Amino acid sequence: MTPAAAELCRLFGLEAPIFQAGMGWVTTGRLAAAVSAAGGLGVIATGGYMTADELRGHIVRVRDEAPGKPFGVNLLLPGDAPAQGTMASFDLTRIALALCIEERVPVVLSGLGDPRSVLPEIHAAGLRFVAVVGSLKAARAVAEAGADAVIVQGNEAGGHVGPIGTLTLAQLAVRSLPAPVLAAGGIATGAAVRAALALGAAGVSVGTRFLASEESDAHPRYRQAVVDADERSTVVTLACTGKPSRALRTAFVQSWEGREDEIQPYPEQAFDHFWRARAGAIEGDFEDGFLPMGQCAALIDEVLPAATIVERLAEGAAVPA
Repeated sequence: MTPAAAELCRLFGLEAPIFQAGMGWVTTGRLAAAVSAAGGLGVIATGGYMTADELRGHIVRVRDEAPGKPFGVNLLLPGDAPAQGTMASFDLTRIALALCIEERVPVVLSGLGDPRSVLPEIHAAGLRFVAVVGSLKAARAVAEAGADAVIVQGNEAGGHVGPIGTLTLAQLAVRSLPAPVLAAGGIATGAAVRAALALGAAGVSVGTRFLASEESDAHPRYRQAVVDADERSTVVTLACTGKPSRALRTAFVQSWEGREDEIQPYPEQAFDHFWRARAGAIEGDFEDGFLPMGQCAALIDEVLPAATIVERLAEGAAVPA
């Protein structure tokens, strides 16, 4: 293990420098517990919709099934969301954050919005904070604000992405940031983990590979779509939220091709179409649904137990320090 990876594991109490990405609807307590039990950092995704009772139940499950192991909760912190009653609204975000503090969740993560207003509160409670960003500018901002680690997510990743590829963005971040850097986007194999660490990253954050795990809450059709995908199966689109997001090229996504000027800005587009993410993830709806997926799906040939995925990814980190 490289010195940077060893230090990341020490800071977060991990056996392997592998974070499981928080993915709305599909990464609940079941998957997070399996990843944490295997030595990585399992993450529960609130998705901006999860109630306090639901979140508490997932936290309890992780602690029951992975006792004593670190884990995280991913929150959405958009500054332009409404005050109440819808996706990532201020009231739901505050409730989820308060519960994380009450339950002493070891790690809080966020990949949407500006976390600087809540960072002092998180650190005062003794929790660690990890930001997920898609640009060097955003990476510098959250590092300067005190993030304990920064995940830089390249354009190859599934879900919301920036325009820069993982290799370039990771190297820029490693050169520029005082905080540990984790690479995300295109990471599905031990070889990719080895490459990320060779670039100076302290670890990796992995989404699509865990999407196709036995413990993922994704609909079986969604998981199989990951296995069946090739390198051209996904596309970056504004269709679901008004922000660039990489997803499977479904009928809904294709229906917006050539009509991009009709897409509303975030969050209006998201309010109208966010339901499609659940339709795709939970119902396996390939017509009306939206199914985030990274380009590395082309490298995934089978659905595996999460522990096996962690083990295979960790093999890439087992290099001489």
